[in-house]
Amino acid sequence: MNILLDKLDFHEAWAYDTLKDIIKPEYRICIIPFAFHEEWIKNSEEWEKWYNKIDGDQYKGIAAPFYAYGINDDNISLVNYFEDNSDSAKAKINSSDIIFFTGGFPDKIMDRMANWDLVNTIEQHQGIKMGWSAGAVMQCYDYFLSPDEDYPEFVYLRGLKCIEDFAVEVHYKNTESQNESIERYIRERGKVVYTSEPHSAIIVDGTKVTLLGNAKAYEK
Repeated sequence: MNILLDKLDFHEAWAYDTLKDIIKPEYRICIIPFAFHEEWIKNSEEWEKWYNKIDGDQYKGIAAPFYAYGINDDNISLVNYFEDNSDSAKAKINSSDIIFFTGGFPDKIMDRMANWDLVNTIEQHQGIKMGWSAGAVMQCYDYFLSPDEDYPEFVYLRGLKCIEDFAVEVHYKNTESQNESIERYIRERGKVVYTSEPHSAIIVDGTKVTLLGNAKAYEK
């Protein structure tokens, strides 16, 4: 199962009644925070400021929604890019029920996972794969990025071989640039595009796709 999110708001009422039957209190979460830019985090000390469990701002933002489902910090692990390695990361992934990808740069997630030989491990994982923003986009194998401040030109990229039938445009604001990019993808790839904005989730369970909240199939 894959759960694609726009923001870290999946504990709110619009999603809770559906996800409480999916996210169980006993589940173990493995967070893979590989979406950061090199200018954001340069070393282990800076990583700890973001992701330590006591007062890491990024950690608390990610973990807080899981608390609503009865999951505590003891059942949450993180793959530390500066302290872990391929073997220790695989051990954390394989012992988890949910793999969670963070927001940021989707291509950096894929590049770092490839460098650590994690892609196949994750694709073969039988649990739930979740992510928000970049962590949602890269769960689609054949995805695109619309031009923005981080990516100045439309680009096709490869993600996980988890979802091959559609792509997602996160943070959708109905802009001309977004719409042109979506329509180009549909025209050139012949696939569906789902859009997300705050209060959105796309749940993929085998061939079944469920849209929650503000998630929609794009229509010209």
